[in-house]
Amino acid sequence: MRAWVSVVLVLAVAGCGASDGSAAPKTDATSTAPGQVGTEAQGTVDPLAITTFTCRQNAKGRWKVQGTLKNTGKQVRDYRVTAFIGQQTGPARVVELDRVKAGATVPFAIDPIVAAPDGPCRLQATIAL
Repeated sequence: MRAWVSVVLVLAVAGCGASDGSAAPKTDATSTAPGQVGTEAQGTVDPLAITTFTCRQNAKGRWKVQGTLKNTGKQVRDYRVTAFIGQQTGPARVVELDRVKAGATVPFAIDPIVAAPDGPCRLQATIAL
């Protein structure tokens, strides 16, 4: 998790979020929640790929992460978005976004692993190897 510490987006728990904007264009990419469990990011970190997101607790105290990812590259790429609530180390939930076209924006949703109920929320996008 050494890469995780240096590139993770740390969000304020109560007010984290961004506008959801308009619907994302259709692409070949797919997202699946809740996703896989991972312990270390695999691939090249892309700190600008996550363009919008919300990370909040609902009335029952369950966390939900939603957002959009944009491929700013010039070719089709596979991405992995990792979400974790809590300390900077530990297992995280991973969702794979396959075959994101160049310039395309795709939505994602994750039910993150919660290690600390009060947060913070951490997200990371990597370009899959």
